[in-house]
Amino acid sequence: MSDLSPDSLLQTLQLQPDSHVVLALSGGLDSMVLLDLLAKARLLQPFALQAVYINHGISASAAQWGDFCARQCTERGIAFVQRSVALTGRDNLELKARTARYQALAEFICSDKHLLLTAHHGDDQLESLILALKRGSGPAGLSGIAAQRSFAAGMLCRPLLPFSRAELAVYAGQNQLNWVNDDSNEDTRFERNFIRQHITPVLLQRWPQFIATARRSMQHLADLQQLADYYTEQAQQSCVRNNTLLLTELAKLIPLQQDLVIRRWLQNYALNPETKWLTTLKQQVIAARGDATPVLVCGNYQLRRFADKLYLLTDAQVAAPVQGLSWQGEAKLQLPCGSSLYFSAQPKADALPLAAMSAEIVFGQLSLRFKPAGSAVSKPLKQWFKLWQVPPWQRLQVPLLLVNGELVAVAGFASRTDPQQAKCWLSWQKQD
Repeated sequence: MSDLSPDSLLQTLQLQPDSHVVLALSGGLDSMVLLDLLAKARLLQPFALQAVYINHGISASAAQWGDFCARQCTERGIAFVQRSVALTGRDNLELKARTARYQALAEFICSDKHLLLTAHHGDDQLESLILALKRGSGPAGLSGIAAQRSFAAGMLCRPLLPFSRAELAVYAGQNQLNWVNDDSNEDTRFERNFIRQHITPVLLQRWPQFIATARRSMQHLADLQQLADYYTEQAQQSCVRNNTLLLTELAKLIPLQQDLVIRRWLQNYALNPETKWLTTLKQQVIAARGDATPVLVCGNYQLRRFADKLYLLTDAQVAAPVQGLSWQGEAKLQLPCGSSLYFSAQPKADALPLAAMSAEIVFGQLSLRFKPAGSAVSKPLKQWFKLWQVPPWQRLQVPLLLVNGELVAVAGFASRTDPQQAKCWLSWQKQD
């Protein structure tokens, strides 16, 4: 927006007659300015418009603010909805309130024609920069609040970011707008309030254009981040297969790009570890000796390395079944790990021949000796798994078929029975 006007708002948002605009309305100065602009823009070009007030229940005045928002929307002929969210505990209250607010707002953005608008302005952007500096954030954090991004089924847009709060106050005065003042904004225990009251005024008194110049720097960082994301995505395509990171391919990249690829890979699982953790991963897992099987925990996942691959696994994927089963000739046997064994009279693709019509199903007995059909030697099962390049945690989940205490088949891998001696055929359907 080049100026605070309905025409500029229409141009910035590129609204169409079938656009559905949802305004996150708090009743404060910034959101009331955006409400007024939207109401006037709709007179210039029709589009669907709705305002939503989220009651966090933090302030005793929250219900009154909701009533104020309802009246303001009624005066302008704008549809209005109020939602209440429940917050638990008092720690990290800012984060909890923001998370609950966006979760509630997501319900209203149900198609690619829907836009959620929030009234973040230039002062908010400066506060975000200072908080990012305090946290030691990288380019993504230092680039601040995005002007637009995907949200739910549609988009989230913040058209007031180019303007300071002072500029919004001038607009509100000229257009005789009313708004509410949130008393919690005076509580400097909240980080943003501390910055707003004690840091921003000093900066702007010394450098009145600081918000505008900081915004330019943040945009430069956002551009660099976008460029880094593009090349990281290209590199990731050669390094990642499903939930596996190919370490030989990763090693071809320069160290900085390696870090970016690892972070992008982990972000797909909503993981954003600290730099110290990433250093531990590289030194103790990726750079461990070839015969080592290191494990590193991140969130609800385990990272394990095997055969020049890095695996991202849940606890369920590495848990070994403790319960054995008895097979008495039935066509299907459900296993405790969630997978299934199928037995058929006719051979199928990848099915193993069996000479028996009953067997004991066990797991994890890697010391058992096994001699696959066509093999000249018998070895402990552990050695066969090494030869077959099976990761150690997967070895414990493979169903083993015993007849009279002897290992006759390793589901999914090999059988000691020659095909011409088969009475039935075994297939193993692994858990998704």
